[in-house]
Amino acid sequence: MTIITFSVPEEFEESLNEAVRRMGFVNRSEAIRYALRLLFSELRSLDRMRGRVLAVVAVTYSRESEKTRVCKVQHEYGDVIHAYFHAHVEDERCVEVMVINGDSDRVREFINGLRASRDLEQLRVVVLSGLESD
Repeated sequence: MTIITFSVPEEFEESLNEAVRRMGFVNRSEAIRYALRLLFSELRSLDRMRGRVLAVVAVTYSRESEKTRVCKVQHEYGDVIHAYFHAHVEDERCVEVMVINGDSDRVREFINGLRASRDLEQLRVVVLSGLESD
């Protein structure tokens, strides 16, 4: 196996240790390998998008970062955002749910643009139509 070293904020370490304990992983490396498998699965799903895509994208981020890259990306890809819901939750966070409809390449670019934001806490994509058959 290859050894990879990386840095995380302290709160990530605490959360990772808690996940290892609660989910029964043998160690942190097992938990990180599991998380990487989820990442690769998501990437494979996004790679299967073809033609016109209908999807729902949900994101969460810190309320103090509201006017950062997330908003800029949304403005750049306004042509594929067909509905939009924004809510302030827990006084510190924002949740946004977007209905996306457009060409698969454009949708993929939009999702990748959101994912590149350091302010983003979570991103979930549900593709409703436009997936290539297995």
